[in-house]
Amino acid sequence: MASTSETGHAKNVDNAEFFLSIISTFGTKYNPGNPAIAAVALQTKITAARKEVNSVSLAQANFFQAAAAREGAFKGLASMATRIVNTLRASTTSEKIDANATTIVRKLRGTRAKAVEDEKPAAEGDVAVKTTVSVSHKSYDSLVDSFDELGNLLATTPEYTPNEPELKLDAVKAYAADLRAKNNAVNSAIAALDAARIARNNELYEPDKGLVDLCFTAKAYVKALFGQASPEYKQIAKVDFRKA
Repeated sequence: MASTSETGHAKNVDNAEFFLSIISTFGTKYNPGNPAIAAVALQTKITAARKEVNSVSLAQANFFQAAAAREGAFKGLASMATRIVNTLRASTTSEKIDANATTIVRKLRGTRAKAVEDEKPAAEGDVAVKTTVSVSHKSYDSLVDSFDELGNLLATTPEYTPNEPELKLDAVKAYAADLRAKNNAVNSAIAALDAARIARNNELYEPDKGLVDLCFTAKAYVKALFGQASPEYKQIAKVDFRKA
């Protein structure tokens, strides 16, 4: 099923408002037996739909912020890991410890996290977002887990005693905690965005009860009321609605 774009959802609400403004010109002639398509009921539905569309927009903006912050934090990860393993090699650690650290760093380098631009909820629609976020997020999860593994190795290696502040164990642990926190923030932002989209889709596209179906029902009533060839029906027939 083709997706409706984020812009398209808002356009449906815009068109519903225009649709209602036309209906309002019919005065008391517009008096449907179905209370769900009464002018007052349609206005209530439009207000609710607009609220949910705006909620998605806000959730999407929060996602952008969280993803950008995570990307910034992860930029220094590869170089930090390389410095750590080289510091180990320059110490009195055993070859086995050095080899373990090198293996972890190789995992870090082999896990490619997609850039934030690839995982943003694209303006073209929802479907691509689900796919790219899922693939990218697994990569970030792996990076966090691998760096935690490296930190745990350092914590059990008393020979690791660098003089550089940013390479000391406490600093490495703090960096690892920051990476996980920012990754978790993206997790939360994705969940909030998904929830907002579900609520929006229910408000707009629930069969028979969503705003779009109610507008189609109201169109049918106007056709029955005035006739297909009437100027009243021609007014509302041109107002377009798209189902998700």
